Amino acid sequence: MTAPPLAINDPAHWDSLAERYADEADRLTSLYCEAAWQDADLPQGARVLDVATGAGALLAIAVKGGADAIGIDFSPAMVRLAQERAATIRPGNHAMVMDGQKLDFADASFHAAFSMFGVFMFPDPIAGFAEIARVLRPGGLAVIAVWENAGGAGPAILFQEAARRLFPDRPIPTPMARLFNSPALLDQAFREVGLEPQAVHAVEHPWPAQPVEWFRDNAKLAFGWSPLWRDLDEQQRTAFSEEAAALAMKLPPEGIRSTAFVGMARKPA
Repeated sequence: MTAPPLAINDPAHWDSLAERYADEADRLTSLYCEAAWQDADLPQGARVLDVATGAGALLAIAVKGGADAIGIDFSPAMVRLAQERAATIRPGNHAMVMDGQKLDFADASFHAAFSMFGVFMFPDPIAGFAEIARVLRPGGLAVIAVWENAGGAGPAILFQEAARRLFPDRPIPTPMARLFNSPALLDQAFREVGLEPQAVHAVEHPWPAQPVEWFRDNAKLAFGWSPLWRDLDEQQRTAFSEEAAALAMKLPPEGIRSTAFVGMARKPA
């Protein structure tokens, strides 16, 4: 019997969470997208690709910034949200369903390509890096964002700690198919696909403290991608959510501070 796909690699998982993801996760990730867009300093009209666009946080910023931008994601529900979001800024077709490991674009199609917290979750992340490199024009810019904490950011950090406390004998997986969570690791990945590293910026923002009930209601959103979550029964999931809620009661008023590394590299001219 074939094992079911990991939730993190299953479009249906992300389809089921798309609306909540847009409401909750984008409040944090949009801050990093703004920083990445400003650091990229692209000219008006640049042709821009957003790989694993999710609900379209970076895509919307790029469209608002005057780019000729398109976002791709393997989740149809995420693509619908990204398209609606971008189209309110400027009418047009801005998003499509596509596998980031096998882009349906010609070589040298884009001036810049972004992946904000997406490519590191691919089953084959280096294939994602390589596809970004392929579709960039000579001199084009790749911008890849990853979390410093291998377990994720914001509430994901707290849920990881809850899992360690409740299930100390079980492995606690990371959403990263391969670790890229340092400047050196990011630069190494860029070089593997023929890109020339330019800089890695550390960007930190707080995830604001939420009511304790949030942690009881959003365990699947923050941790549902994990194989551990899949293997828990309903009683264990309830206990897990309660442990996360107990930890949340101890959070400082500023919430959970999360650092991202935003790596930039260019395709040789």
